[in-house]
Amino acid sequence: MTKMPWKVLSLSTVVAAIITLSSLWISGSGASAQGAAAAPDNTPVALPNHRYDLPATLITAADIQKHKAKMLADKKDDVPMNMVEIGGSSPKHQAGISLVYRLKGQSNPNYAVHDDVAEVYHVLEGSGTMLLGGKLKDWKRRPISAGNGMGSGGTQAEGSKEVHIAKGDVLIIPAGTPHRWVMADEFTSYTVVRIDPDGVAPLLK
Repeated sequence: MTKMPWKVLSLSTVVAAIITLSSLWISGSGASAQGAAAAPDNTPVALPNHRYDLPATLITAADIQKHKAKMLADKKDDVPMNMVEIGGSSPKHQAGISLVYRLKGQSNPNYAVHDDVAEVYHVLEGSGTMLLGGKLKDWKRRPISAGNGMGSGGTQAEGSKEVHIAKGDVLIIPAGTPHRWVMADEFTSYTVVRIDPDGVAPLLK
């Protein structure tokens, strides 16, 4: 029988040992995973400090049209429709719907920044251009808003990007992101879902 050099034999033995140990480890891990999967889930059906009794809220197309007609008559272009509790682990969690319209050619010289409230726009009709993001150069605090709580504003932002939105589009604006309406191509209206995790905006009744 031909003898293998000691170093080669030792290396072969080590490799074989590593493969064997790896197989045993994988096999053991699989058994542990199966054991963990088989463990009973003791999580309670109803979690502590959570609400499971809040009612759903329906806002119909007719409600929106009626609200818009009143806004136009009152010449108010951004009016909340409601703000409701939305459950979860904190009684402060709430969300609301506002309706906003922009007349053809309307432009807003000011950026808005909401400290805690994120917004989701859904364009119902029309189209226009917005500036989003960047860093405000003339940052100033503003009064608390019924729809979006505490915030700030300014007229100039470095690094903002121009975005065109139109009927059917959805735009998500995180809390803290500067945004400004630059120009409405035509009469434009959109709903704004305002997500308020800390209850900073007044709860509308």
